[in-house]
Amino acid sequence: MADLNDPVRLAELHGAMLRTDADAILDACVTRAARLARAPIAFVSLVVRHIQLLRAHHGLPLELAVSCATSRSNSFCQLVVRDEAPLLVEDALRDERVPKELVEHYGIRAYAGVPVRVRGHAIGSLCVLDVVPRRFDPRTIDGLDQLAIEVAGRLSDLVERDAPVGSADLQERLVRIEQATRVLERALLSLAPVIAAAQNAAGVRQQAPVDAMHATPSALVTITSLRAAVGCWRDMGSVAEELCDEAAAVASSAPAASGLVAAARALARGMAEVGPLVRLAEGVLEGTLEETAAERGRSLVLRGAIDAHEAACVAVSEIRAGALRARAATGSGAAP
Repeated sequence: MADLNDPVRLAELHGAMLRTDADAILDACVTRAARLARAPIAFVSLVVRHIQLLRAHHGLPLELAVSCATSRSNSFCQLVVRDEAPLLVEDALRDERVPKELVEHYGIRAYAGVPVRVRGHAIGSLCVLDVVPRRFDPRTIDGLDQLAIEVAGRLSDLVERDAPVGSADLQERLVRIEQATRVLERALLSLAPVIAAAQNAAGVRQQAPVDAMHATPSALVTITSLRAAVGCWRDMGSVAEELCDEAAAVASSAPAASGLVAAARALARGMAEVGPLVRLAEGVLEGTLEETAAERGRSLVLRGAIDAHEAACVAVSEIRAGALRARAATGSGAAP
């Protein structure tokens, strides 16, 4: 049985794996899975610390297609990863093993999921779902297993394709890392309106991280601030990816910076886990998602987004501290 919070497993979830942009190969895999199982819904889930990220999907309700996530605690796929084995559910309403939120919200009744493994670690699941009780035959499970191998290969290819090339001076890289953490720290602060708006909509008492920012919800939650937060979050993605690349390059040549890679990947995961809440806010702002549908989506990801935001803030501080230690160890002062 796997530990879902095993840092080694979580470390495999990084880079292009955590994006939500469409990928033709992954999309083809989930379409084939749905056709194979004769099921209306199929997706590739990546089970992160707080959420399951829906990396590719077919047939999802609109709000889930927008957020590309549900809470990990609400997911069936967490059981696939935990047990590192296929999970078959013939009637979710009667099956005591599975959470009931998706059953109640979306009428999910049947599920078949198989592990997606990268370098020996179960990072997620390829699964199919139906809204009526049913069985899945062995041929279907064998087919899903083969598709999961293709999914894992494609996810690995995406990460390798985006690997950094070229070289730069160690001190130059450390300076860039410090500068990036300052940008990301401000950007994380700017996400407060999205979290505050979701908390207000859910009737949740204001608490960290919003309270920690010494600002009132009414001051934070305006259409302008929400639009700015959405735009800022999108800009953060490339900065965080570059920071991960720089951290990996530094760690390979400076033992004092070995902790930077883990902290940078934790930051990237945290940002990915805040993303569903941001995408739901964006859908409402753009008029592509009704508020009632957005509220259903928020209920599945709000708590995880708050926790992930806090974790990302901690990771930024750890990265900056690590970069400063590495600079001191290699004989250079702090960044300007």
